[in-house]
Amino acid sequence: MSIVLTLVIGVLCIGGALFVLTSAWAMLRARDGLSRINVLSGATGMGVPWMVTGVYVHHVWVHGFDVVDLIKLFVAIAGFIIMSSVASNALGRAAYRSGAQLDPATDPNDLA
Repeated sequence: MSIVLTLVIGVLCIGGALFVLTSAWAMLRARDGLSRINVLSGATGMGVPWMVTGVYVHHVWVHGFDVVDLIKLFVAIAGFIIMSSVASNALGRAAYRSGAQLDPATDPNDLA
């Protein structure tokens, strides 16, 4: 059983880290501010919740199950997902209103 749990924890944590790494790599390749903000959502929407779930599974394995910790996990995941969408919207609006240059390939430009 410990090998299965180790694999589950490893897949969740390494998979989440790969989401974050892929988002960081894509941010370096994005051509404008709005694209960079959009790319960030993969890290906060998938990567961090996977890592938090991996940490939770490890915590349950070492310390045992507790309902309060499960509720904390669900609140944290919901918080990351809500924060990701709200922050992306706010950052995108701020970037556009600041006059940041858009990539010419951005078509259609619904913000204009």
